[in-house]
Amino acid sequence: MSATAASTDALTAALGELATLGTDPDRAAITDLTGRVAGQRLRILVAGEAKRGKSTLVNALLGRPVLPVGVTPLTALATTVRHGPADKVTVRTGDGQIRQYPLSALDDLVTERGNPGNVRNLSAVTVSVNAPLLAHGVELVDTPGTGSVHRQNTAEADQAIATMDAAIFVLSADPPVSASERDLIARVAGDSVAMFVVLNKADRLSGTDLTEVLEFTDEVTTRAAGRPVGVYPVSARAALSDAGDPGFARFLADLTGYLDARRDSDLRRSVERHARRMALSLRDEVLLARRAGRSQGAEADQRVRAFAAKLAEVRDRRSDAADLVAAEARRLLAALNQAAVDDAAAAARRVGADLDDLLGGALGSASAGEIDRAGQARLAELAVREAEAWRQARTTALEDGLNRLDERLTTQLAGELAAVRQAAADLLGLHLAVAPATERLVPDLRFFYQVTEQAGQTELLAGAVRRRLPGEAGRNLARTRLRREVPALVARQFGRARADLQFRLGDAARRLQRSVDARYLDGTGRLEQALADAERMRGATAAQVAARDRDLDARLAAVEHVLGLLEAARMDDAHPDADSPGATGRRSNHHFFHQPLQATPPYHQSREFHIPG
Repeated sequence: MSATAASTDALTAALGELATLGTDPDRAAITDLTGRVAGQRLRILVAGEAKRGKSTLVNALLGRPVLPVGVTPLTALATTVRHGPADKVTVRTGDGQIRQYPLSALDDLVTERGNPGNVRNLSAVTVSVNAPLLAHGVELVDTPGTGSVHRQNTAEADQAIATMDAAIFVLSADPPVSASERDLIARVAGDSVAMFVVLNKADRLSGTDLTEVLEFTDEVTTRAAGRPVGVYPVSARAALSDAGDPGFARFLADLTGYLDARRDSDLRRSVERHARRMALSLRDEVLLARRAGRSQGAEADQRVRAFAAKLAEVRDRRSDAADLVAAEARRLLAALNQAAVDDAAAAARRVGADLDDLLGGALGSASAGEIDRAGQARLAELAVREAEAWRQARTTALEDGLNRLDERLTTQLAGELAAVRQAAADLLGLHLAVAPATERLVPDLRFFYQVTEQAGQTELLAGAVRRRLPGEAGRNLARTRLRREVPALVARQFGRARADLQFRLGDAARRLQRSVDARYLDGTGRLEQALADAERMRGATAAQVAARDRDLDARLAAVEHVLGLLEAARMDDAHPDADSPGATGRRSNHHFFHQPLQATPPYHQSREFHIPG
């Protein structure tokens, strides 16, 4: 039997045995992993923030428009696209029902306009299409954009990220990569076996501008991923046109080459990693339950209780972390409010000076009507420019503040879980994995921007009077009116930006608190359950305790057997037989792709940037 077949058999066996040991959520995840191994489908997640062109890129990869696209954040549900002989959409509802629809119904199923907030209660949407790329053994997952104004979209994207094997991270040339995108790149790179970075909308820039953006993007992505990552400048929209796009053609060629060379081994490597993390968590639970249940004597009982107290300390820190989030949110809010007051006043002075230059220059001899029309337009432009610059600066400040807090909390939890591992070794002689949670906060700080005003009847009449007054009197009245409007108009634009950022800050703080809770539960939840089960057995009969011990021994042996199968699958994949099909190809590409337990660089390794012609 070839190494490939052996590792696949070991991996399949491990998944089958793991399914009998896990909880219902574990089994659902294992069913998906098993299906991907059986179907030899590498799950490539198309990830990124909202409005970067992810759905358009997927359509370009499919060679035709399949997924809905639009000018507003559109995708509401993660949508899996698989190879199939005929176009169809299969959905699974929240209550487990399976339904099928024509491809034309997709807009009503996965978009914000057709299924806002997932009111249809769909848990999975799968599209089957006959596309050449999908025939290479891949399924593409189009995700909602993180950082969307629809906050449930970010949660949906986070869930999809946890299921990926490889990733295509989509950025855009305009605007360039942001701080929140940098953090998401780091997360995706760490959780995937391979990652491609696509710089979409590259046709909006040319020459030195595009080269500068590419160099900046390459620097940011390399630093975030912790290794060089190839960046592909493309225009997904142009790729769908008859003219095509040379940058996209190069990306597709490298992606296809990667799939042909590494799909099978990277699929097994990714699935093995997903399964191993689950098995280690189950192993910790069983080890602790067995040790706690078998503790006899005052000293042993005291050790178990001391470890339980250590877990309780970690659990109690959840409330401390929540308090820290609330305090930092209040500090950021106070800084935001003070900045709005101070900066709006300074902005109004700058706008007033610019307006005076206009009134004394280009509009110096203009009619009252022209002063009114052109002056109002320029005033609105200046106020929006100042408010937009302030919004960007404060958004960056809020993102940086939340990211620093997130890093602090993550480091704190990692230290606490390390202390739990040490306590288990010192008190109970157990060496637990206690894997840290991987979910990180992606700040959601986008907002709408309204720049137009609806004039009331009084203002319409006043404007008409100004425009009809003759000569210098009418011009002076128009100038006076414009100058008087400056402070109020600037204050309104700053007020809108501040109010929306206040809302986004509160929303981000609430999501961070939920994320902190999830991380603590993920890190210690199974261990707390094991101690609780042991405590309930303290009043059990000798026969009941013996039955429990036999069950735990059998469960531990089963988990250890799963881990052994996963190790066999990993070793077989790391050392392919010389006679196995494709072994030579895998070796020849080993230096490109294989980095155990780390993200793998894309097939394209050239550091030279390809600028679309």
